[in-house]
Amino acid sequence: MRKLLIAVMLLAAASISAVPFTDSLGRIVDLPERIERIVPSGNLAQMVLYSLAPDRIAGWSSKLSGSAEEYFIQDTVNLPVFGTFYGKKANLNKEALMAAFPDVVIDMGEIKGSREAMISDLDKLSGDIMIPVIFIEAYLDNTPDVYRTAGKLLGMEDRAEALALFAEDAIEMAAKAREHIADPVTVYYSTSPDGLEAIAEGNFHGEVIEKIGAKNIVPSSFGESGGSISMEQMYIWNPEVILFQEEEAYRHAMESPEWQVLDAVANGNIYLIPSEPYSFIDAPPATNRIIGIYWLGNLLYPELYPVDVIQKTIEYYSLFYSYDLTEEHAKEILHI
Repeated sequence: MRKLLIAVMLLAAASISAVPFTDSLGRIVDLPERIERIVPSGNLAQMVLYSLAPDRIAGWSSKLSGSAEEYFIQDTVNLPVFGTFYGKKANLNKEALMAAFPDVVIDMGEIKGSREAMISDLDKLSGDIMIPVIFIEAYLDNTPDVYRTAGKLLGMEDRAEALALFAEDAIEMAAKAREHIADPVTVYYSTSPDGLEAIAEGNFHGEVIEKIGAKNIVPSSFGESGGSISMEQMYIWNPEVILFQEEEAYRHAMESPEWQVLDAVANGNIYLIPSEPYSFIDAPPATNRIIGIYWLGNLLYPELYPVDVIQKTIEYYSLFYSYDLTEEHAKEILHI
């Protein structure tokens, strides 16, 4: 089967004119002049490429969650899942990917390990599957450039520019806001059901908190990956605002006497992060963080983020998910 796939792919490649593309690692990769079928590698690439060109996605790197299926174009919901090449749960099914005959596999995000090691990894993967594999370095601040690069690559510059401008406006608003914040609001952010697994300052999973000008109360020395803490530690930190990813944690903190003594809970500054279909802060740390800048910025610093969050949310879902929210639905997502 594998030999047959390779033979077919070699014949197809021989008939396609190639255009050189220099990726973020400096690799020069020959790509088809027109790219019709793409496979994302990883959640960030999956969300960027879906928002840009949903009709060209040939398969997913990870299965869509049940709630996500409501917001995605139905023709894409049941696309095959090929797995991921990087990460603790790397499980790429190379033969299934080859059988989908994509024109290119696109990875996005941070450089994994050293530049040299990643070049070697992607060159080997491309050789194994006989499909071009490229890498576009992506993080929150360069999201507009990521869209413009991908848009040019796919011949979708106008569509990419609309997405880039939405991201650019949010990032620029946050940068201006930070210039006016002398005494940052202190924030505690947890992703666990018990509310006691903390995300530390400097961790990219909580990047939106610092991006909007707030102060993550959990010191960076606490650890890159976060970890369980005690209520005694919470009393010491006593943050002004608490953000929970899980509804179970939010409800427990609202009802439990041991949480009531915290200033954030007593003052009503405890919030369940909007998470339909993905969290506005994290999980995954991808394009969903753009609307997170508006949501959290307006929540903590309304005078510095003078936006109509409901309308911004409606605009975001239309642009990034091709999904039309009603105002009532937007309010449900925002918990207001």
